[in-house]
Amino acid sequence: MPSNSINYLYSLLTLTLIGVILTSAFSSYCGVLKQSSESKKLEDVLKMIGSKAAYALMLLAENNATLILDFQMPSRIGDRYYWIRIGNDSSSSWIEGGFGLDSREGEQESRIYLPRKVYASGTFESRYEIARLNCSMGESTFKITLGRKE
Repeated sequence: MPSNSINYLYSLLTLTLIGVILTSAFSSYCGVLKQSSESKKLEDVLKMIGSKAAYALMLLAENNATLILDFQMPSRIGDRYYWIRIGNDSSSSWIEGGFGLDSREGEQESRIYLPRKVYASGTFESRYEIARLNCSMGESTFKITLGRKE
């Protein structure tokens, strides 16, 4: 009789261990799915800003005017805050973004390049919800500044 109760105990411990392994595997898989969908949403937001910037550059090239675009942004992606920064170097211009409260603490998650070389600067943090693109043309140089609407 004692050997029979020990077999039940071993069976119970084995089933418990298998349950813990399965639970952690499913939890890990759900975390990966959530992270990939949040990264995809951030990339979609960056593409949306890139398309608005390209539209503004097209209007500036045709009309040589100053343009201010305000647009609504999501306050969070999933349950995470995000930031967006626009910048340039000597060869290209880009829009980049990542997760965190501001661009100094978070790592860059994604980058979208603008179609032409412009002087670009500015950051946007998701806490503010309304982004502003100030676009102008001065001395044959396009200038775009990203910020928030006050």
